[in-house]
Amino acid sequence: MSSVMAHPKHLDPSWDMHKPGNVVPVQITPGETVHAEVVCHHPFGLGLYLLDYDTYGHVNIPNVADTVVHGPEEFPPIGAQVWAQSFGIRGDGRQLNLTMKGVTAPR
Repeated sequence: MSSVMAHPKHLDPSWDMHKPGNVVPVQITPGETVHAEVVCHHPFGLGLYLLDYDTYGHVNIPNVADTVVHGPEEFPPIGAQVWAQSFGIRGDGRQLNLTMKGVTAPR
């Protein structure tokens, strides 16, 4: 694990995490629980900054909560700290895929 970045990239208003190549995904063992901050909402899911890895990942809308979520109005607010679990890198190799379904803080 890397240490938490002193000034995460998403805090710079000129940086865009959605621009191809701006985020290099870190391979995290599928099933590993990670501590994260919600950094953006989309109709299809939300973006997370992984606090202990200094990288970003995505949670698809069906994996945001244990109950059915219909859209961003039901997501945790931007800036909220959450726990998520890695599914691994998506097939296109560009994005770390995560779930928040059934995930709680490690004991």
